[in-house]
Amino acid sequence: NVTFAYPGSLDRPSMRNINVDIKPSQLVVIVGANGSGKSTLIKLLTRLYDPTSGTLEVDGQPLAAYRQRDLRQATAVLSQGHRLFPLSMGENIGLGCVEKVRDVDAVRAAAQAGGATACIAKLRHGLDTEDDPLRQRLEALEKPIEVSGGETQRIVAARTFMRLTSGNIRAVFVDEPSSALDAEGELALFNNLCKEREGKTMIFVTHRFGHLTRDADLIICLKDGEIVEQGVHAGLMSSGGEYSKLYEIQA
Repeated sequence: NVTFAYPGSLDRPSMRNINVDIKPSQLVVIVGANGSGKSTLIKLLTRLYDPTSGTLEVDGQPLAAYRQRDLRQATAVLSQGHRLFPLSMGENIGLGCVEKVRDVDAVRAAAQAGGATACIAKLRHGLDTEDDPLRQRLEALEKPIEVSGGETQRIVAARTFMRLTSGNIRAVFVDEPSSALDAEGELALFNNLCKEREGKTMIFVTHRFGHLTRDADLIICLKDGEIVEQGVHAGLMSSGGEYSKLYEIQA
């Protein structure tokens, strides 16, 4: 029975009466219209936010009882807010698992899984290319190749695949990271993530129906900060509710 309100808006909670049971190793997809609370729910599940009321539990224990360090080590998050650091492309990917940041083979494999191999190959120095705004200004006369929004998303996705190599990850949260990718690129990304499912709970937020929802173990449909439906694709389609309406609009 989780409720969440932003400071200063306690009388206007953005999430209300959230009740859901996610089983280990499930593939979960969170859907809903813009502003329905999808990203807020992800932030609650990853403990970037704490509930205003109610309790989130993991393995029967309150989420707040776990050390933040332990939670961070056990989770991987690929979000819609993505950025590159002023480091080489290889280091940007390697940061996903700092113990392997110098493991070129692991970095290349992560780049392949994230769909970043082709865009990195276009860069003058490949994985050694640095994302340094000052350097770009100084080298303006050499017309350095810029990294587009879609290419940045692929490199950040590769960082997440690198993180999965740590062996510690039990939960993966994917919050609409592919806004600058086309449908084919997003499908490839999601398929590669799903190949890493073994032993992990995977929770996706997506605005494109069909890539994941038909195979999901659980679909959570949000509207105005509340769960209005939850179940599997076939059952939700037959009920003719909010999920079915959103699916038909997109189809």
